[in-house]
Amino acid sequence: MVMLVPRLATITYFSGRKGGTGKSTLAANQAIALSMALKTNVVLMDFGIDSTQTSSRLLGINPDRPGALDFMLGLVKDVNQVLVRSNVVPSVFVIPPGSLKSWDLWGSSISVNQAFNALRNLIITTSRITNAQVALIDLPASIDDVVVIPALINTNIINLVMDYANYADIVLAELDNSIVRPMMDKLKLNPIVNVILNKWLPGLDAVEAKARAFAHNGEVFVLPTSPIVQYLTSTLKPIVLYEPKGSLERFVKEFNRMNNELTKQVKALLGFQ
Repeated sequence: MVMLVPRLATITYFSGRKGGTGKSTLAANQAIALSMALKTNVVLMDFGIDSTQTSSRLLGINPDRPGALDFMLGLVKDVNQVLVRSNVVPSVFVIPPGSLKSWDLWGSSISVNQAFNALRNLIITTSRITNAQVALIDLPASIDDVVVIPALINTNIINLVMDYANYADIVLAELDNSIVRPMMDKLKLNPIVNVILNKWLPGLDAVEAKARAFAHNGEVFVLPTSPIVQYLTSTLKPIVLYEPKGSLERFVKEFNRMNNELTKQVKALLGFQ
């Protein structure tokens, strides 16, 4: 029997080895914003192993429960055991990282191909259960993890999240040469690659121009630094649910511009007019 694959767009948030870029904060808020813009359910898969599991917590989920890695390694067989509806925004569903840490993966015999198939099964099954048309994947700060390459191969849109800093193009070049280009050239994949330069400060305007070389089929987005964003995130409050005032107003203006473009990209992938 042929298994029908649901119409689904997958977006992955990735920063390479660099942590602290705001990737998880953006992924959680984007899940809410895309759900509202597209009027559809959205699934967020949090692979923040060895971290604070920010994206799960921002969506009101206690990550101390079975999750994505438990399912991928066969420790949990039923997707319903790892999938939970956000109690912040009911149209968003979350799969937390799970009970395993990175050192548990070192002794694992799972191959990249097995991880790819397990993750694909997880994405397709959760989209069926939740009637979601968008899946977001929040990757860990790593390029060596068995999760990273399978997730990127399963992805339609890659959002590379970088600090707005003079070294951003160096990190982007490393990711482009070691991951993005091989995916496109050797695997013949053609994902949309956006670059998100987060925490912009005046005086570093050349960073954006350099980053454009690494946005394949996609865009470069610049999000300003905001003390209010930092405060809301530190208190586990989603930015998009608050009235934009002060520095938050400037941030939300650019975030909404980014969300509008991502919405267009998703609609094109799904065949929406």
